[in-house]
Amino acid sequence: MEQAPIDRAATLALAAGVRRMLVKVGDTRTRLDAPFTEADVTRYLVHEDGFLRVPVLLVGDLLVRGYTEELYLEALSGRHGETL
Repeated sequence: MEQAPIDRAATLALAAGVRRMLVKVGDTRTRLDAPFTEADVTRYLVHEDGFLRVPVLLVGDLLVRGYTEELYLEALSGRHGETL
């Protein structure tokens, strides 16, 4: 079963309950704390074609954009804020 693309409105709704984001873009990792603006969510999650085109992990009120082993270990262990 193919997953339908997630558009900007659905991405904003997905991020509405998020209080923290760990974001990996290229070699850069960034921490963001709520409140997030629509511009924050759009900048980090919405591709220029208007859809969510990156993998995200949601753990409670934490959203992780991009993958590194360290980010996933932090997200899944509950050690938010200790390393990056």
